[in-house]
Amino acid sequence: MTESLGKLLIIDDESSLLFGLQMILRKAGYEVVACNDSQKCVDVAALERPDLVICDVMMPVLNGYQVQEKFKGNPATANTPFIFLSARTRQTDKLTGLDAGADDYVTKPFDPRELLARIKNVLGRYEKGHQAGKTEIDDKIEEIRTQIIRNISHELRTPLTQILLSLEMVLRDKYSDPDELGWLVETAFSQSTRLNTLIDDMIYLSSHESGQINVLRQEVDVIHSFMEPVKKLRDYYADKQIKIQIYVDPGVSIHVPRREFRQATMHIIDNAFKFSPPMTSIRINLERNGTGGFMLTVSDYGSGIPQELREAVFERFYQIDSGDTRDYNGLGIGLTIARFFARSFGGDVEILDIPTGCTVRMTIPPGPINSI
Repeated sequence: MTESLGKLLIIDDESSLLFGLQMILRKAGYEVVACNDSQKCVDVAALERPDLVICDVMMPVLNGYQVQEKFKGNPATANTPFIFLSARTRQTDKLTGLDAGADDYVTKPFDPRELLARIKNVLGRYEKGHQAGKTEIDDKIEEIRTQIIRNISHELRTPLTQILLSLEMVLRDKYSDPDELGWLVETAFSQSTRLNTLIDDMIYLSSHESGQINVLRQEVDVIHSFMEPVKKLRDYYADKQIKIQIYVDPGVSIHVPRREFRQATMHIIDNAFKFSPPMTSIRINLERNGTGGFMLTVSDYGSGIPQELREAVFERFYQIDSGDTRDYNGLGIGLTIARFFARSFGGDVEILDIPTGCTVRMTIPPGPINSI
């Protein structure tokens, strides 16, 4: 069976012309769909998805120009190429058709060989444009993929290098000074923790992709799973001398998976530390939202996030500051994980509209322990 050269939709109110065109085009190797109703042709096109439309101009109810306008107004047919057929031979008529957005204009009576050549030419132009667009998209995807791999490699290698270097110095030099030895061991431990966090994040994203995120609710100890991790973050960013203002609602009860809670909330707070200028402050409010639910609001006085990027930053691996010369480390998945976590319980994470700095709010609705 010969492969079709493409699917064509013919729109004309003259049945004899429709029949003749079908015979010519099918013989030339095209799949042909015919329609003699100018009002129904858009629905036919949306169903058949033709590669090209050949449309008469002078038709009852809707003329060819009106038909094309309807095609443009339907997302399923908006980009379908058009060839107009018309008995009007004046140059102004051709210009009118082309100005309306037609890809070509063929006058009646026409030579079938000319029409076939015009069809081949239009389809060829669209195919070249499609291939060029596909190549451009593929190149962009490859560029993004390369950047992601580079960032992941950098983020994994950096702590691993410091761990290995610290341990090598301990084993090779046999330090007798307990302070120097303690500093090297602490460095290895802190970088191991950082590496473990990166691995946990990648595992969480993988679990989300496979639909295996833990949504089992359990009692969360605020001191162990929130206050202590915040203190560790403060110590990690000690050089920035950032002041922390923390308010924890005495009545808050949190029913979510403990490890995932700590992972998601610390990403939000870590971002506040990371993007805050030195000697500024961060406000952290953890409030009750019914039994088992909570609302976490984290505010900083950094440069903030532009309005047009406030959804983009939740996309995985998205970074406002990217490339080899970026000022901040990270994979660009912290807010992604936070939102995945919140939405798995029917909540959300959003960036609030404030005049200065950045305020991020996570909201988790109420829920009893051990409910799935």
